[in-house]
Amino acid sequence: MGFAKSSSRLHGLVAVGVFAACVFAVSGFSASALASGQPAYAADAQSQTAGAQQSKSQANELYAVYDKQTSTWGFVDATGSLVIPYQFESLGSMPGQAPDLQTAYSSSRRSTSYFPDYGSVSDVPGGIMGDDPFPAQDPDTDKWGYIDQTGAWVIEPAYEEARVFSDGLGLVYSKDAGAGFVNAQGELVASGYTAATSFSDGVAFVAGKLDDEKNGIKHNGSYAAIDKNGAWALDSAKSSTETDRYCYKAPIFFHDGLGFKGIEDGKAIYIDSEGNQVLSVSSGHESDGVKISAAGPFYDGYAIVKLQGGDVWAEAGYIGFDGTTAYGLVDKTGALVKDPTATSTQWATFVDLWGGLNHAGDGLVAAKDSVSGLWGYLDAKSGEWKIQPLFSGALPFSGGMAYAQDFATGDWGIIDDSGTWSAVPRMNNFDADDDTQSLVAEGGLVYGSAEATGGAASNTVHGWMNAQGEWVASWGL
Repeated sequence: MGFAKSSSRLHGLVAVGVFAACVFAVSGFSASALASGQPAYAADAQSQTAGAQQSKSQANELYAVYDKQTSTWGFVDATGSLVIPYQFESLGSMPGQAPDLQTAYSSSRRSTSYFPDYGSVSDVPGGIMGDDPFPAQDPDTDKWGYIDQTGAWVIEPAYEEARVFSDGLGLVYSKDAGAGFVNAQGELVASGYTAATSFSDGVAFVAGKLDDEKNGIKHNGSYAAIDKNGAWALDSAKSSTETDRYCYKAPIFFHDGLGFKGIEDGKAIYIDSEGNQVLSVSSGHESDGVKISAAGPFYDGYAIVKLQGGDVWAEAGYIGFDGTTAYGLVDKTGALVKDPTATSTQWATFVDLWGGLNHAGDGLVAAKDSVSGLWGYLDAKSGEWKIQPLFSGALPFSGGMAYAQDFATGDWGIIDDSGTWSAVPRMNNFDADDDTQSLVAEGGLVYGSAEATGGAASNTVHGWMNAQGEWVASWGL
């Protein structure tokens, strides 16, 4: 979203060793592969009324909208009515962008903001305000604070950076206090860190205090774990010296009650928020040379694993995306949902291996058929096709809806859990690489973009649609 001021929100990259669920999904398609030159769609009126019924949980949600005349942001409700006037220079969570849940700073205190590629780094899509205070930038001071659903400051703008609330706390940064955490009352509950992740399941990761260097405490590029009181947590609480507390090579993201710690001896290791190892996931076919080389977090009770098979699959006649790579789905017992074994003596057949997976949602999993290269949806419990692979791309279900890419036109639309289009494909500029796009708000609005027609030059329209694909609030650039 190049139209928002972002000098203090520089997006960089870091995978920090954590393999993301979204990597599995986009292995079969990318934004650059989306069709261009498809039929364009005119933008509807900005205040068009939504036809979808709102659930109680969504009735209080507000959606960020942009005014190109004043270059400011405001918020509308699910009917498109302006609730918070255009007044904010920038927001801490933008439509179509993953909310930032990690921040780091160099010794010169220039922002090097980034977030680990965890798949979906937040269960809330970008640009949607719920009941938690929402980060916004004051146009008069350029400082960041938090607003409520009336647009009033509930946490005064006093920070150089502010992130969305996660696990009841917001991640902030100020020059004097470094990175820290504020509660809904604006109280700093922990601060003074050079870098920090947001909390998940009561645990956050930090990369040191501002004065550690002069005190002789070394971090060695590693992280320590803290609890919501700022006390050491997990293995960091067990360490004997301050330096030893920085014992994690990468932050651990907890979701669905488990955190992916890493790969050990070809197995995916998961821990709980107390630091106990609760799951060691293996391929079950180590004797065939098949190991797990990467894994993602648990969603809806299931996690995706990447299976690396050496030459064994090629010998069995299988040629996957990487020749010897396929993807599996495991439940919380560590068992493969559908063991891709043809017989007791031969590993792998075309029908038992998937060339790509995305994380589970609503009991369904977006999967790439290894034969046709098309995407459909599996029943998460059985691994059998619930929606046949007929799409060029597919993202996870949430609230009975999902984004899918029409094979014939290359445009993106919304399908229901029977695979029927509830919104005719019309988003030909859809950014499939952004996993938060898959988080469709139940009974609410979804973010999208399309080409508008009717002018001397084409214009990209951004905005919020209802489940029928009608613009409720939209803006051009």
